[in-house]
Amino acid sequence: MNDLNQIFSYPRQWKRALWLVWEASPGYTSGWALLLLFQGLHPVLLAYLTKLTIDSVVSAKNAGGDWSQITNALWFLGTIGVLLLAAEVFQNAAAWLRTAQAETFSDFLADRIHKKASEIDLAFYESPEYHDLLEQTRGDSSSKPLGLLESLGSIGQHSISIVGLCILLFAYAWWLPLVLILGALPALWITLHTDREYHRWWKSTADQRRWTAYYDAMVTHPNAAAEVRLFDLSSHFREKYRSLRARLRHQKLRRLQKQGYGKVLAASIALITAGGATAWMAVQVLYNLATLGDLGVFYQVFFKGQNSMSGLLLSVGKALNSSLYLENLFAFLDLKPNIVSGDDPRAPLRDLEKGISFKSVSFTYPGSAVPVIKDLDLFIPAGSVVALVGVNGAGKSTLIKLLNRLYDPTAGSIEFDGIDLRKFDARHLRRMMSVLSQFPMQFHALARENIALGDLDKEALEQEIIAAARGAGAHGFIMGLPEQYDTLLGKWFVKGAELSGGQWQRLALARAYFRRAPVVILDEPTSFMDPWSEVDWFDRFREMVAGKSGIVITHRLTIAMRADIIHVIDQGRIIESGTHRELLERNGFYSASWKAQMRTAEENQTPTAPLAVVSNGWFSQKTETVDTLV
Repeated sequence: MNDLNQIFSYPRQWKRALWLVWEASPGYTSGWALLLLFQGLHPVLLAYLTKLTIDSVVSAKNAGGDWSQITNALWFLGTIGVLLLAAEVFQNAAAWLRTAQAETFSDFLADRIHKKASEIDLAFYESPEYHDLLEQTRGDSSSKPLGLLESLGSIGQHSISIVGLCILLFAYAWWLPLVLILGALPALWITLHTDREYHRWWKSTADQRRWTAYYDAMVTHPNAAAEVRLFDLSSHFREKYRSLRARLRHQKLRRLQKQGYGKVLAASIALITAGGATAWMAVQVLYNLATLGDLGVFYQVFFKGQNSMSGLLLSVGKALNSSLYLENLFAFLDLKPNIVSGDDPRAPLRDLEKGISFKSVSFTYPGSAVPVIKDLDLFIPAGSVVALVGVNGAGKSTLIKLLNRLYDPTAGSIEFDGIDLRKFDARHLRRMMSVLSQFPMQFHALARENIALGDLDKEALEQEIIAAARGAGAHGFIMGLPEQYDTLLGKWFVKGAELSGGQWQRLALARAYFRRAPVVILDEPTSFMDPWSEVDWFDRFREMVAGKSGIVITHRLTIAMRADIIHVIDQGRIIESGTHRELLERNGFYSASWKAQMRTAEENQTPTAPLAVVSNGWFSQKTETVDTLV
């Protein structure tokens, strides 16, 4: 019953798939349909003209060489020649049209998939079900709408041929068309059964195919190359890949072998049917109930009919097979984001006047039962620089995701100047913030383009790009590149220049500065920087965010101490707030972490712990090896 319901749902999928193809290339699709009509009529016309030619030759012979009958035969032969030449021309035209249509549709569908991938929530990217669905969508499913169009077109073409040939067969006996059709039904059943079995296997192994892609990346991707060599992991991942591929290959070949046996059986039944019909026609000739010309035409018509019937059933099987995969494609295209804007969104704020408020905010990640943020209250005054510190997993980065509306709180609200973030358009809201993530993207583009990506809605003026680079401390190393700001970055493409981790981070910081937003959020902005650069960096940061609101997430207390306000987060709650001096005087969690850092710094008198003068006149020993809040 489930299979039957599934088959009845196919026409709806076909309609949607065909509309996708039509949207992508209406011109190519129309031309292709006209050519299919000709190709469907072509075998019927050839068979009929062959019969007329034979009849004219036989009539001319019986009439003692009647010239009019000979002329008719020659005319029919000439028409057959024109049809054969036209078939060759149209076949080449159809091949060109199919290629043009396939290329156009492939680009069209890729754009639809990219658009959907950019619209859906971040939560989708963090679930294995999404990655399985994406694997299915980007694999065989993506080609199925065009494959469905070709299959349905082939069904139409072969149907036209079969109807015409059945009319010719009906002239010999009324039951011959039934023999032609019934002889091909076993092939249809076998095709449908084996295709469904293969699709179930293909769908159930999506996770395993993603594992093979992962093992392949561990051996071939540049990001993994160093560590794979350091720990000698190549053989380990290669063996993982080989064993999993061997299992998948064995399963696939076993199914194809079974499918082959079924097709041989179906072909045998069709051959026996054709042999029986031809034998019946031969008997008719023996008893002078038909001529040798009739036998020749019958043989041609019946076997053309069988070929068309086989092609028809094969196309039906392919169409139904495409429908199985279309479920995955349309399931992906139908994904709906939960982070949506209201019907009448508020206009974005040019500047903050009051500040940012977290009011009784709680949050639990989808699929988890453990809350990350618990009834949190926090106020960030406009124009201030705030530091968020805490151990790993305390919820610091999650707060930033909520602030950017990559997720919505499961309880409570977040407000800009008293306005709930959910009342803003999500895209406009994010334009009010400039964010440096903890692990920024390394865009393979020119250095100037890398910075300009921070705000594509405004003109990338040279002086603004350079100003952002100077503010991030990136101008110096950019000027040392082969083509300076016109240098291609990254090693994926020819003439690309690689940067160090700290240089990539400074470039990402310049990208954040390039966007003139009222709120600047930096997640571990100095994690790749050496301690010698931190004080200089923070001074520049103060200048760049003057008059704006700044939020800095950091494990380095020597950075946090320079903020206007420090908030200590633990297990999703604010446990301490205040200035550096105030928190030290309370002798709480922050004070204990600071004292532990100082003790370790004294025990590790190394060049990596330079003495630095901070803006409030204090002297502090800095080290990268010490931090209780790590």
